Amino acid sequence: MLKLPEQIRGVLIEQAQKEAPAECCGLLAGVDDRVTEIYPITNLPSDDPRVADLKVPEDRKYRYIMDPKGQLAAFKHMRAHQLTLLAIYHSHPHSPAYPSATDVRLAVYPEVHYIIVSLMKEPEIRIFRIVEEQITEETLCLMSP
Repeated sequence: MLKLPEQIRGVLIEQAQKEAPAECCGLLAGVDDRVTEIYPITNLPSDDPRVADLKVPEDRKYRYIMDPKGQLAAFKHMRAHQLTLLAIYHSHPHSPAYPSATDVRLAVYPEVHYIIVSLMKEPEIRIFRIVEEQITEETLCLMSP
């Protein structure tokens, strides 16, 4: 079970709404199973050469590819503050909060949670583990400050 403070939940939804119709993305870190830090990361544009190599949809409405510089900065901060990567998040502005085939194919961290924020109707947040292309929904515990 991942423990997510209400404040960070709000930041996730706000980022998803702000970046719509494109997907937003980022990392969550903390201690044990409690999220304490959020790292919003830029979703690379389709004209970035690193995107073509991944065989993903060009349009950021249907995929996310995190900027490696943003990821590096987040990991440096985590190391400096003795935090652990707990989750990778992204939004689905036009579809349910469930991993797409592309999400599953690109899920390379079996030890972390994958969080999806759907804006299809009311904002909805769901959490999953993706291990060897098998999707398992997990429990998300929202915490008051």
